[in-house]
Amino acid sequence: MPDTLTPVYDQQLQREVVEFKRNNETYRCVAQLGNRYKLTSLLSVGGFGVIYEAIDKRLYDKKVLIKANLYNRRSLKVPNNNAVAKEVEKQRERLEHERRMLLQAQKRDIAQAPLLLEEVRDLGLDLHGPHQSDNNQSHYYELQDLWRQEPFLVLSYVNGLPLDAVISDHTSDALKHTFLKKRWFYTKSLIIQIGSILQRFHQEDFSASGDKLSFIYQDLKPANIIFTREKQFILIDFGSFALRKNGKTDARFARTGTLGYQPPEFTPRYPADLIDARADVFALGATVYHLMTLQAPQANDRDLSVFDEQALKKLPEPWQQWLAKATHSDLSQRYPDMKSAIGGAYHLPVKAEE
Repeated sequence: MPDTLTPVYDQQLQREVVEFKRNNETYRCVAQLGNRYKLTSLLSVGGFGVIYEAIDKRLYDKKVLIKANLYNRRSLKVPNNNAVAKEVEKQRERLEHERRMLLQAQKRDIAQAPLLLEEVRDLGLDLHGPHQSDNNQSHYYELQDLWRQEPFLVLSYVNGLPLDAVISDHTSDALKHTFLKKRWFYTKSLIIQIGSILQRFHQEDFSASGDKLSFIYQDLKPANIIFTREKQFILIDFGSFALRKNGKTDARFARTGTLGYQPPEFTPRYPADLIDARADVFALGATVYHLMTLQAPQANDRDLSVFDEQALKKLPEPWQQWLAKATHSDLSQRYPDMKSAIGGAYHLPVKAEE
């Protein structure tokens, strides 16, 4: 279940704030953004961002999602750190990139993605502070009032849980029972549903200037997929997309993956402009491996994904073959595109119950 957030009044700010802890760090946000969106719970925390559940006070408490930046705590621990301003700029560029990709999903008529409702600006308390330095001294970051104009994305509500939470040992939600009871069936459905979403992004489309554009998601993993109460799969966290323009991948956005799920071509030795849709095929395979074995893929000392051979051998032969082809380290042996990966999954056997 999402973590419920309890507002506390901050005398200095004269605003209610909410906070949560991760890895012994405290993160804060104003409890009501733009005098409209009241944060109610924490849905997910990623490497670069946070997704809150909220209600729209102007629309009779309609539920929405709020996407917020998650700033580097190490940099913020150092008072007057000149690197922080640059990191803030880079992080906000990433959020702006995510905003554009959400619009791209609407342009491509992709229904299995949250709708971008608007962008609001409010206080960025996670950026401002208070922060504790290594000698336990408290300090704030003013950054020429950058923290007073922190961007937040307001998204349509998705009623469900991230897949990593669904299969977690710490989850007791009914969705966990639903998914695990028909895990083979739902995992096969995920290949088709999420694969079809990514296939739409992989298709080239012409821009206004005549360039051929397509996009690679790069960071597919259970944490970035919502399993809804309606038993569907929704893709979230659109900040990881890489742009392909006229058949070449923009190096500025390339190699944004997660160890264990990312393909072996996410290495400095492999030309960034050659990274293509097969990277998403690999990440889809690594995600399926996690769901089928209930073991997260690991990374070795060279940051290459490692799958447990003993866990794989417990799967039926067709599933082993599909996973082997989806996650092959040799690009020429991997499924050449998402359409082929989806096609290879149609005849995978499923069990009635777990």
